[in-house]
Amino acid sequence: MSIATLPLTERAMATREQLRAQRKQKQRQRTLRWFQGLWRSLMLIALAYGTFWVLDRPDWIIKSAAQITIEGNQTLPEDRIRSLIPLTYPQPILTLKPQELEQAIETQGAIAEVMVSRRLLPPSLAIQVQERYPVARSQTPIPRGQRDRPLEPGYLDAAGNWFPVAVYEPLGEYMSLPTLEVIGLRELQLPLWPGLYQTLRRSPVEIFSLNWQDSSNLILNTELGSFHLGADLSKLEQQLEAIAKLQQTLGKTIPAQDIQYIDLHNPTEPIIQGTKPIVPPTPETQEPPT
Repeated sequence: MSIATLPLTERAMATREQLRAQRKQKQRQRTLRWFQGLWRSLMLIALAYGTFWVLDRPDWIIKSAAQITIEGNQTLPEDRIRSLIPLTYPQPILTLKPQELEQAIETQGAIAEVMVSRRLLPPSLAIQVQERYPVARSQTPIPRGQRDRPLEPGYLDAAGNWFPVAVYEPLGEYMSLPTLEVIGLRELQLPLWPGLYQTLRRSPVEIFSLNWQDSSNLILNTELGSFHLGADLSKLEQQLEAIAKLQQTLGKTIPAQDIQYIDLHNPTEPIIQGTKPIVPPTPETQEPPT
């Protein structure tokens, strides 16, 4: 039987019972929510206390550089790499931020890539490194429109990153510093350097310096003399092949003191500039020996 079919007095009593039941249910829900909130608060307090306890434990602290292991180094000794790590001691291990530490080490120059890992048992840091080697000497790359800016001596790596002398000079006892010199390098030429350097590594003659002061004429100063290559770097492979051929014939046909420079703008027709233009013999034009 529904409430609507009950007499008026009974219907009023049923409605009061329903309201009383609803109030009790809401009270139980409020009590449950209060206990849940209290439980969450206790958990947060316990977690905060536990974190403070862990951080404050002497067993979870990096006390010295001896707790840092170095992996992946080929040239620099571990102690030298540890000296590059901007870290003060003692240091709670869980407060260390590996990414920030990696960035701080990489910006110093001698290390190209770093991966820092925290180890809790025993508390220590593991640092995986990839060293960065200088490949050429160069002054500060000249910014666009700032030719009068004072230039500082430094080094280039194979990727075109430039670093001041202070980065690598202290490491000279651990790694061979390059003798190749790049003259007149501009910032806008830096993107061209990686490809240019990889090609020049295949040069048949030793290159002492590379002069880029005139962007329309790249000059190589080598053990054979000076080569003017022009501005078209796409010809560099052919120009190196021409240098290889000249290496076999040049000293036998023309005295070195008579050569001012060799024009290789057209690598198939090298021109020797001396007291007067001379076209050197090539293997194709030389007469076969009798």
